[in-house]
Amino acid sequence: MIAGYALGALGAVILVIVLLDFLYTAIGAAPVAPLSERVARATFFLFTKVMPKGNARHRLSGPVVMTAIAVTWIVLVSLGWTLVFQMSREAVVMSDNAEPAGFVRDSAFVGHLLSTLGGGPLQTQSPFWLAMSVLVGVNGMVILTLSVSFVLSTTTTVAQARGLLSKESMFAADSDQMNTIIMPALADLVSNLNAMQFALYYSAEHPARRVPAGMVELAERVAPYPEQMRRLRIALEPLPGFTAPEGTLDQLTDAQFIARLRDWARQYSL
Repeated sequence: MIAGYALGALGAVILVIVLLDFLYTAIGAAPVAPLSERVARATFFLFTKVMPKGNARHRLSGPVVMTAIAVTWIVLVSLGWTLVFQMSREAVVMSDNAEPAGFVRDSAFVGHLLSTLGGGPLQTQSPFWLAMSVLVGVNGMVILTLSVSFVLSTTTTVAQARGLLSKESMFAADSDQMNTIIMPALADLVSNLNAMQFALYYSAEHPARRVPAGMVELAERVAPYPEQMRRLRIALEPLPGFTAPEGTLDQLTDAQFIARLRDWARQYSL
């Protein structure tokens, strides 16, 4: 009994951590996702080590990172609920003979509920566990619904970023259009990247469409022009994870700012 309560408590802790991370990531509109960000960084690092160089490397980086995040959420949520159902040996029973289902079948029961397919050939033993099974189903519907909007928002941000990089190459670095069109659009993009930071892991076959590197190239283009550089700095300072170890960003010279931006972009480079 004590072991069951301990497993249930562990499951509850896992659920709280994962679901908070999921909600912050999917609807938090802020670069606060400690679990999924670590998964993304680890996945991207491994991807760069095992994936051969070539166009496929750039096509797959973003989808692989997003898939790893989704798999982590699904596995940990399933594990968390399975451990919660270990609090009672009779929490889940076989439908035909009311025998305790056991850990593996409990896991299958949770999987059915999270996927909104029902409980399969299993059922709960008491009203309390019936209510818990309803919560599992609701949890599954929330994850399914928010995941779709999260993926769509991320890919939309990627498309917006690539479009901006194409647009900025149409104008001279010292043109009025660079000040009045590109820089405000860049500020909008950075705001979206703060809400959908995993878009930065998407690369592209064409070097000019690789977003972090493209921002460095844009900064180098406008560096000789003070007004354009001033606006670019204002637009880029809120980038997720973009900080200056030696002091605040506004204290850096333009050359130091670009060097720091180049270091920041390197973490997303293939």
